[in-house]
Amino acid sequence: MAQTVETFGPPSSQALQARAWAKWQDLRDDPAIVTHGRALGLASPDAAPLSRQVALAREMGAAACEHVPEADLASRFAALQAEGLKTDSFVDWGSGADTLSLARARLAARPFAGDLTLGIVEPDTPADVMAGLDAVTQICEVLLPLGPFIRALARPAVCAYVAEPSGRIVGTSASVEMFHPASDWPGLSWWGMLSTHPDRRGEGIASRLGAVVLDEMNRRHGTTKFFTGIRTGNTPSEDLCAKLGFAPTPYHVVLAIDPVLMAGGRVTK
Repeated sequence: MAQTVETFGPPSSQALQARAWAKWQDLRDDPAIVTHGRALGLASPDAAPLSRQVALAREMGAAACEHVPEADLASRFAALQAEGLKTDSFVDWGSGADTLSLARARLAARPFAGDLTLGIVEPDTPADVMAGLDAVTQICEVLLPLGPFIRALARPAVCAYVAEPSGRIVGTSASVEMFHPASDWPGLSWWGMLSTHPDRRGEGIASRLGAVVLDEMNRRHGTTKFFTGIRTGNTPSEDLCAKLGFAPTPYHVVLAIDPVLMAGGRVTK
């Protein structure tokens, strides 16, 4: 019997997450496979052949490959497109030696507005809070990961958010330990999902929430290595990440997207 799982986003994204969750039950112990609760992917081009990324994309709707060198980007795009798949990519930005200290300095320097309450998602966080997270991430065109991941049940993770007195969630950020301990990148955690409701932009909510998540991941799970994907030309995200000690690496995340199962051509912004 298929296991019911908490999914988020528009219907196509929920279907992708459900397929990824079902497949992950069989692949969770494979060091070549990575996920932070959106889609499954490969840890690197060397972890498995390109044909495996193609097969995962066709079966689930989308599949990523992490750590694609800049020099190999065009050829991987061409190979995936030759298989009838759409492609997308993000520049891989990695944390630095000073990321945690910069995050903690950010927390000390500028508090949230007085009407906002900080929360952390726990295994028993109520469904209405999760719905609020789903709402604000969808407004920002970002996909909230699967419930077992964002609740830190499937992997070490932290999701922080702020809510107004009415209960409306107006900002969130998250991190999930993404790589298998037996991979070449044990302990490396995805970080990001920086989302702020348009009504509250300009208050520094995203950078502070991102700093909260970095701090909490270290305190709760001992995490010291983080990465995030930034679409080329997204200067606001680059500036925010640079202030927290992140810098571009020589790698890209390359997505293969099935044009039938994921007609929109994107998994997240």
